[in-house]
Amino acid sequence: MAVKMEVFSGNPPCPGCTEMIKLCQAVADEYREEVQLIKYVGEEGMEKFHEYNMFCVPAVVINGLIKIEGVVPSRFTLLNALREGGLCLR
Repeated sequence: MAVKMEVFSGNPPCPGCTEMIKLCQAVADEYREEVQLIKYVGEEGMEKFHEYNMFCVPAVVINGLIKIEGVVPSRFTLLNALREGGLCLR
């Protein structure tokens, strides 16, 4: 079963949001079959944003748990959050 990674961004995306989306997309491309990436930009993600009780973007939710909020993580930090969500790292 794929690890579900939801990324939240403002609209228009701030530089941090843009970097977060690029990072998440790159990791999702690398782990194509193992990571399901869902991107929410601006209003399209507000319902989920409030459902998770988040306060700021950029943010990443993995398998329903908020892992990153308000900062752009390093690749290592994002991969570690995915590993905690069940991804087997290569």
